[in-house]
Amino acid sequence: MPAVSYYRYLKQSVTECSGKLKAMEQKLEEKDREIKELREQNLRFAADLDNFQKKIMAEQEILASFASERIIKELLPVLDSMENSGDDGVRAILKQLEGILEKEGLKVIQDAERFDPSRHEVVGVEEGGQPNTIKKVVRKGYLLGGKVIRPELVIINKGD
Repeated sequence: MPAVSYYRYLKQSVTECSGKLKAMEQKLEEKDREIKELREQNLRFAADLDNFQKKIMAEQEILASFASERIIKELLPVLDSMENSGDDGVRAILKQLEGILEKEGLKVIQDAERFDPSRHEVVGVEEGGQPNTIKKVVRKGYLLGGKVIRPELVIINKGD
């Protein structure tokens, strides 16, 4: 008889162990799912952080360009005055200043043939010539990074 009771004891122990094993396997699967979810969440957070850093850098570049634009706009009347000066020393300084501003992306509008309302501002109209063509540039216009920061003041032809 003792053998039967020992057999039952072993059978009960195996059953208990099997139950515990299944419970542990379920817990392990749950933990694996949690780990997978946390890894995915971590990847999303890393992507969000990367996107945020790129956005901040782009905004910093925009702010820097706005600051440059503001300063350059304030310098344009100084350039005009220096251009109108007959002094050779002032003209030499003008060339240096123009070189610095070119490095910052400033370009003179030089398409002085056909009137373009996005780049030119009409201050007068004269008879003759082909209609809507520029007859004379009164004041230089400037581009900064492809954007017009000061339109060119022009006199256009009215036409025959």
